[in-house]
Amino acid sequence: MSRLDDYQNALLATYPDVADNDLARTLDEGGSQFVAFVIDHGLGPMWHVRTERTEFHASRLSAEALFLAQEHALKDIDAALESAGIQYSIVKGAASRLLLYENPAVRACHDLDVLVRPDDKARATMALSEAGFTAFPEADSISREVVLSRSEVNVDLHWALLREGRLRSDMTEMLTRRRRVGDTWMLSAEDALFVLLVHPAFTKHLGGWEMGLHRVVDLDAWLRTQPCEWQVVRKQLEQDGVQTAAWATLRWLELLSDQNVFAGLDAILRDLRPGRLRMAWLNHWLRNNLSTRTSRSNWARLLGLSVFLHDAPRDALRALTGRFRASQRSSADLAAFAELLD
Repeated sequence: MSRLDDYQNALLATYPDVADNDLARTLDEGGSQFVAFVIDHGLGPMWHVRTERTEFHASRLSAEALFLAQEHALKDIDAALESAGIQYSIVKGAASRLLLYENPAVRACHDLDVLVRPDDKARATMALSEAGFTAFPEADSISREVVLSRSEVNVDLHWALLREGRLRSDMTEMLTRRRRVGDTWMLSAEDALFVLLVHPAFTKHLGGWEMGLHRVVDLDAWLRTQPCEWQVVRKQLEQDGVQTAAWATLRWLELLSDQNVFAGLDAILRDLRPGRLRMAWLNHWLRNNLSTRTSRSNWARLLGLSVFLHDAPRDALRALTGRFRASQRSSADLAAFAELLD
């Protein structure tokens, strides 16, 4: 059995049409190794909902306990940033689970991602610090984010969701289109889908371990349930030069969904399809799970995958240049961030 088969089997519990007997048989055939694989890839709580097997009970309890702590933290984050007059939005998994799942707690989410404008990063960090969070800036990521922690809750405070140069535009402009959902701010439906399509391609390399299968479930559920103006999303992908990245993410979803694929996915893939040679290479990369096989060599994944996710050579060159500039500037950025906080 290939690794692709393992991914496909692990996702079976997320499809309502898959019979309970088929899930039980898959578990019995896979044994303890398959159970561990499911939990490690973020789907343990969802399997417990479907099967009530004791093997997944601990992972569900852990996810629900963390969810309660994160929900309390989200209220404090909202109060702190609203009081400071800072526009923000929660993004990625912390937002998706509230929209997509009847019980959001079963969607494993290890941190809360919050997006603010670059000019607000110091004020936002201070506001969260006053709410009891401690900042832990790191050289590798200080150009775009800082991690803040309070007890068991981690917050990734972003002023950019991707490395410098990845896009032609500033993603924080999405904050002008944000919407209020319940007690928090989220991106518009179109901007949220843009992030779901582009972010995992560049930051998670469309690899099973780093991306986690729960993010695959998010995208599948979003396409099936959320009203969205697709042509608005497609136009933004084109303007930012990342239609290929979106195609690759959706192709990964198609490969993992197998017979349970979303009915409208083929039409979307045709709308984004890259050139023949680029498509052949990306298909080869995804089918052979090369992101996982090259996980110890970041440059191999950068040159073998990331540069091909841009629509034009100038976009790939801009991304490589931006990466180099951010690396050269990291020490100065750390010092400047510390000075801002002082």
